[in-house]
Amino acid sequence: MKTFAALIRRYVLATAAIVLLVGGLLVGQIFYLGFKSNAVDATGYRVGALADALKQTETGLQWGREHTPAEWMQGYAWAMVLDDNGNVIWQQDLPQKLNHRYTASEVAVFSHWYLADYPVQCWAADYGLFVVAEPVGTCWKYNIDMKQKMIIMLAKSIQPTMVELLLVVLGCCLFFSWRGSKSLQTVTAGLDTLAQGGTVSLPAAGFAGELAQKLNETSEQLRRRNEIIARRDTARTEWIAGVSHDIRTPLALILGWAEQLQRDATLPAAARQKAGGICTQCEKIRSLIEDLNLTSKLQYGAQPLRRRSTQAGPFLRRVVAAFCENPLAARCTLDCSITPAVEAAILHADAALLTRALENVLQNAVRHNAGPITLAFHADADETTLHLTIQDDGTGYPQSVLAVLNGEPEGENAPHILGLHVVEQIINAHGGSVQFVNRDPHGAKVMMQLPLAKDENEK
Repeated sequence: MKTFAALIRRYVLATAAIVLLVGGLLVGQIFYLGFKSNAVDATGYRVGALADALKQTETGLQWGREHTPAEWMQGYAWAMVLDDNGNVIWQQDLPQKLNHRYTASEVAVFSHWYLADYPVQCWAADYGLFVVAEPVGTCWKYNIDMKQKMIIMLAKSIQPTMVELLLVVLGCCLFFSWRGSKSLQTVTAGLDTLAQGGTVSLPAAGFAGELAQKLNETSEQLRRRNEIIARRDTARTEWIAGVSHDIRTPLALILGWAEQLQRDATLPAAARQKAGGICTQCEKIRSLIEDLNLTSKLQYGAQPLRRRSTQAGPFLRRVVAAFCENPLAARCTLDCSITPAVEAAILHADAALLTRALENVLQNAVRHNAGPITLAFHADADETTLHLTIQDDGTGYPQSVLAVLNGEPEGENAPHILGLHVVEQIINAHGGSVQFVNRDPHGAKVMMQLPLAKDENEK
């Protein structure tokens, strides 16, 4: 879009010009002050402190006991003390080639410049001349002279100059921002409306006319797409509800007749066994229908969460006890472990939906394993979260099922995971999380985390 590109280019160039202007003025000011004034020794106080730290004792000069010699010399290469005759009367890490008598001219030279490439600082003390050196290449020394009147004038002009520069930068930024915001106010309002899911029809004129036109086209495309999605979702929901309603009556009749045949003692054992199989399959169909309805309602927010304060320990024991009364429990051995921390935990949740989620996990483990299995139900809690783990020693989840559960796109032959998908939706609706993994060497494991009641109002 040419308008948008021109707008961005204008702001970039304006910003670059302001930065270059301010940077050039600051650099010029720094160089001007650097060449016209004497550099202030930033380490003067440090050198003075080091000189004061040396104390005269019976055995000679020694560092103060506040720090070790290495701590006093941190950041410096060596130090020495010269008497009035230029002799070294004390030294710390002084190189051997520098440990000799110094003439007055040598002292005058290195006090202003360098000593064997070491930048040195000097301090006159009662016990002599204290000399300390920084490592080679760490300090640049240059002797500059300036009139006192010039220094005073520069010091007085620094603050007004900085204020003027800041005012110039602020004025430029405000001017360009005002011009840009004036052209983009309409476009910004349109973007806010689109972000909230509305439609816009902006005037395609002026500086941002091309951008406004593009927003109008985007708004129209989003409106059409939302209409298509809404019609599709409505049709899907109505179809699921209609099929579920129409199939319940014949399914109830089939299930009732099959139960009568299963209890009829006059029928052969093989016939009663087949009737029992019909009952089992009818129960599966009924469970699938309930899962289909529930997942549809959860997906579109049509299933209300009837949250109530629930004691986690008794609630979990009721779920396990109800499962043990299910005919599927005959095909497994269940080990239930609930820690004392769970007994005091309070859930603010929809107990019916959570029961459905736990039943789906337990029944899924039994249904999808041919032989008898061992189920382990473990519950623990900390201050904020209830941790539930359900695992078995069966064959585990197929890789295709784990792939879909972990969020990978479903292919043409996607596996049937409606029951586990309902578990995910229910746990997520309560603000929790769930993970499905395989155990080593075999078996499946489901780990669920649910938030506990946070305050007294929820409890």
